[in-house]
Amino acid sequence: MARAKGTVVVGLVRALRKNKERSREVLPPKLLHYLEERIVVASWYPLEDYIGLLKGVGKVIGKGTSETYIEMGRVAARDHMEGTYSRLRKSVNRQAAFTLLTSMYDTGEMKVLERMPGRALVEWSGFAQPTREVCDTFTGYQWQRMEAQGFEEVTVRHLKCRADGAPTCRWEISWKGRAML
Repeated sequence: MARAKGTVVVGLVRALRKNKERSREVLPPKLLHYLEERIVVASWYPLEDYIGLLKGVGKVIGKGTSETYIEMGRVAARDHMEGTYSRLRKSVNRQAAFTLLTSMYDTGEMKVLERMPGRALVEWSGFAQPTREVCDTFTGYQWQRMEAQGFEEVTVRHLKCRADGAPTCRWEISWKGRAML
């Protein structure tokens, strides 16, 4: 069973708890216990639950659009880069992106397919339950992570998605400023 770390679950649950009544309306019954139970950031939770909570937050705070999930990813990255993963703020190598992914999910593999100054092509393969919402969140997360690390004029484009039938998910990340990903 694929799992997500409590560090990504806790932010979702906090957002849901801010509007419990609406959350109870949108969450499936099997996820309602998250509104009451303590989330342990060092624990692992079922990926299926994480995805359900993610979709629930998208409906509670927005319209569940790509823009909603991209912004959720940006907020999560800001929180992480100021807290749990603050040690990576000064890192300028691509290892920061890989470290974050493997510390949050026990499924999937990320690699850089192509890298040149100011541009990288990143691929995420083997993620157990690909969804557009997870990919949009990841898009926003990478965008904010790069900005938090001091890169300028960052853009992140999701080029291919397993949720749409592609064999892997792929992003193009471009930036100005610092020379490495």
